[in-house]
Amino acid sequence: MSAKAYDKKTAAFAGFMIQNFPDTLTNEIMDGWMNNPAATKKFLTGLVPPPKAAESSALFFSVIATTQVAATDAKKTSKCFANFSRYHYRDGDFDPWLPANQPKADACAISTLGFERDWTFVETAAKILGVGASRSVKLIGKALIENGHTVTLAQIEEMVEATERRANTGMQTNSYWNFFFVETGNEDDPVSVAGVSRDVSGWNAGVRRLGYDSRWSAVVRLLVCNLDASKLGS
Repeated sequence: MSAKAYDKKTAAFAGFMIQNFPDTLTNEIMDGWMNNPAATKKFLTGLVPPPKAAESSALFFSVIATTQVAATDAKKTSKCFANFSRYHYRDGDFDPWLPANQPKADACAISTLGFERDWTFVETAAKILGVGASRSVKLIGKALIENGHTVTLAQIEEMVEATERRANTGMQTNSYWNFFFVETGNEDDPVSVAGVSRDVSGWNAGVRRLGYDSRWSAVVRLLVCNLDASKLGS
């Protein structure tokens, strides 16, 4: 470090120290420091700056609502979100990406997650599962299925209807998306993410890959089936 840079940094540091001296620093204490420069130098040499705070890996979402959904019947995928008095947009990828039929589903609790910061599908799924986000999309998808966190499209339709009845589902109705994990039947890419959003024209329904890496705004919601909130953040 050059003498010029050292002098500039020293002056800045000295100013910082002066501004942050405690009110209890008396003339007597200052004289004691100045009258024993060797001890003062030794003391200052042993000081180290506080460590930078590591990026938090703590939970960045919370459960804002839980909705009890009754058992649903099997239904053709092509018939889901096809009521155009309710849905004015249906993604064309539903039919090629998902199985031709949505199976029966037992009654379950669906938790709506609200976020503190932006997020991706994979990192949030990994946090829910308690695994590293570096795991493959295939393994994360399989774990979501094994832990019962996926839903059928018919269950999503039930959540939309509950929201229309003004039940406290926690779903957004202001054009922002509400996402759900759904099964694809594809062993190599077992889970996709279906979403619904409501605007002035009605509801939209779309689907994306689990590995879709765009970061979603904190206002976007994720809804998860059979979530044990007591295990979150453990």
